[in-house]
Amino acid sequence: MKKNNNEVTLKIKGSIETFKNLLLKKGYNETEHFILYDIFMIPEFLEIGQLSTREIISNAIIIRKVNDISKSEIRRDITYKNKKINNKGEILEQKSIRLKILDCQEAEVFMQAIGYKKIMNIIEEDYGYQKGEMKLTTKDIKNGDKMIEVETQLNIEALNTIDKLKRKLKEEDLPLDFENYFVKKAEVELNKILKRN
Repeated sequence: MKKNNNEVTLKIKGSIETFKNLLLKKGYNETEHFILYDIFMIPEFLEIGQLSTREIISNAIIIRKVNDISKSEIRRDITYKNKKINNKGEILEQKSIRLKILDCQEAEVFMQAIGYKKIMNIIEEDYGYQKGEMKLTTKDIKNGDKMIEVETQLNIEALNTIDKLKRKLKEEDLPLDFENYFVKKAEVELNKILKRN
C-alpha cells in the first residue's frame, strides 16, 4: 500500500492527558486508539559514525506491529518511508510503502539474513481525534516526547497543504510548540541512542 500525504508533527506543551482532555473540551471526538511497536532496521554496511542521524534514518526499514485497540485487531507490516526534506528540516514531500506480514520476529530474522541490523525499537501509544474535517493524532512515545501529528487531506481544500495545516493548528489555540512543525521522532530517539545532541 502506498501513502502520499504530507504531515506536520509538533511537540505538546504540558502533559498528554491534559492535552487530550482539552481536545475533548474543544469538541474533538476520540476516533481511534492504537499502540505501535516499531523495529528500525538499517543496512549493516552503513558507517553510522560518518552519517547524520537523518541520513541513517533515511536508510531504515521499519518492521511494525499495530495493536489497534479501538478495532480489537493486530496488524503487522514492513514500511519504507521516503521523505524529501529541505535544509530547514521541513518535510516537502513524503511517500511510504507498506507490505503486510504475518510475524514481526520472522521479518526481523529475514532482514538480518539479507544484511540489515536492528538499530532501535520505538513504542508509542496513539489516539486519533476529529472535529469536523480536522483530524489529528496524539503520539505518546515511551520514555520520549509527547506530540501530535496532522496529515494533509488532499480532498479537502482547507487542509490540503502544510501551510493550511499550520494556520488551522494556530487557530485551534492548543498548547503546542510552534517552533518546529516537523519533529522527527525517529531522529530524536536515535540521537538519544547515539548520544548526539
